[in-house]
Amino acid sequence: MNFKGLIESHPEVVQDRHSLSFSRHRRVDEIAAAYSRSGVVMLKAALPPALIAGSSEAFQHFIASCEKAQPDRSALEGSWYSPWLVRDGDCFPAAMVLSAVIRSWAWNVVEEICCSSHIVVLLKWCTARHGVDRMLGLGGHQDAKVVAGEVPFSLWIPLGTIEPGTSSGLGFVVPAPKDVLPTPRQDDIGADYIVHDPAKLWLPPYAAGDLTIHSRFSPHFTTGYGTLSDRFSIEVRAVPSRTAPPEYVDPAIYISRRNGLPTVVEINSSDNEASAFLASVDLARIAELRKAVV
Repeated sequence: MNFKGLIESHPEVVQDRHSLSFSRHRRVDEIAAAYSRSGVVMLKAALPPALIAGSSEAFQHFIASCEKAQPDRSALEGSWYSPWLVRDGDCFPAAMVLSAVIRSWAWNVVEEICCSSHIVVLLKWCTARHGVDRMLGLGGHQDAKVVAGEVPFSLWIPLGTIEPGTSSGLGFVVPAPKDVLPTPRQDDIGADYIVHDPAKLWLPPYAAGDLTIHSRFSPHFTTGYGTLSDRFSIEVRAVPSRTAPPEYVDPAIYISRRNGLPTVVEINSSDNEASAFLASVDLARIAELRKAVV
């Protein structure tokens, strides 16, 4: 079975049957509790749609400038980039999104999940992705297996709307297990696990400005329906500063509260390619740097 067939057979999977979508009017402890139970939550209207549109446009300009045009779009598979590599002149889409997330109500949720206001964004494990909606068979993975076991969660921010059945997005199995699952082939948890209980599946639609937070153990998957539409997204990974593995913090951005506002207080980077990104206007707006390690 593929994802198109899954939605046709079980249209209910696109509905929030588990009550995991939240607005800024909900208490952050309630949202964090739902995340703890399920392994995933959606934050509705977390970011301004205009900012999402601007970052998407910049990302598209970057792709047009560096990826050869393919007359046969069915051959395209998309690409992954470190966030500091995606730029349109002096504009860095990931910096636009990251700075907005840090100053949004979504960051209150991040702090609640971390049980700390001192947080480090692990740029080493953040991703800017261009995807092409291809017909995909069922399968999935856990970040604890394929990314880094010590990184507790990820924020996934699509740079546009996601409509299940017509545009590629993310889907989840809820609730998440408490450990890494066996993988029958490579790092894929397999189609059998995905379809075993459709009542546990959630393939949410995203409006521009929505984001999801999923745990390292959350079984999730990229959906694909064969429409060949483009999808641009930013994935942010962070940990409490006190628990950050030393090998993960280069490059990295340290966030703490200053005058009540989440603020960039330290930057650590030995990668010269990341310098322009870290000095970007968007990050500078929310910075009060104590020092920078280069």
